[in-house]
Amino acid sequence: MDIICASICYRGYAEDEVAATLENAPKIGYRLMEIHGPLIWSVDAAHAFDIDTMKAKVDASGMKCAGLYPPGWGGQDSADVDARAGAIARCVEIAEGLGATHLTTSGAQRRTDPGALDRVTACVREVLQRIPAESQIKLTLEPHHGNVLEQAEDFQTVLDAIPDERVGVCLDTGHFHASGVNTLAAIRQFASRLYAVHLKDHLGVVSVGIGRGELNLKEIIETLQAVDYQGDLTLELEVEDPENLPHYTEEAYLYLSGMLGLRL
Repeated sequence: MDIICASICYRGYAEDEVAATLENAPKIGYRLMEIHGPLIWSVDAAHAFDIDTMKAKVDASGMKCAGLYPPGWGGQDSADVDARAGAIARCVEIAEGLGATHLTTSGAQRRTDPGALDRVTACVREVLQRIPAESQIKLTLEPHHGNVLEQAEDFQTVLDAIPDERVGVCLDTGHFHASGVNTLAAIRQFASRLYAVHLKDHLGVVSVGIGRGELNLKEIIETLQAVDYQGDLTLELEVEDPENLPHYTEEAYLYLSGMLGLRL
């Protein structure tokens, strides 16, 4: 397991979170990064994304892009589902061009919206129809507190409906904690289709620096190792004091490297 620095770790600190990640994260020791944020998260942005320019920037940083955060799964209606599926399929092309391995995003609607989970499933199916059958990019569904994708049963419903093993789960430790989900049980439940982990620490529903919250991150990592999780850990920081993000990002790298036994 290695540690991925998501660009959200510099959101609110820098005007361009991706540029800030490419500039600052390698100096700390991060070798992997993920592109989140305005460059990729809307339908229009996904279609306008310049693969060659971004690849040159990532290569120049010495880092590798591991994943992307595309527009959310599902949508308000069939037209919205279609538009989002097209954008996510475009993000698969971007991921392949950048040498990434996975896409991760949550649902496009709140869990109280009627039919929202059915539209998530429809969107995933449509993406699979639009991408090459030989594509190796993993498509992962991530929980958000209050989202249509929040509880373990939401993910099980989608996975049961779509047996394609390119589709799986991204475990978000912070959002599962905020939603009262048993994270360790979820790791065991989805072990065979767990393709990404967003690692956060929380105090209740509030994201804090790694090691500053209520989560037993050591136990979470040990459980991932016990189920032979083959992916990496994506650091996400959504703190309420973004002026301190450079410190928290460095602190997290040292903390997690020690826990994982990585050489600094």
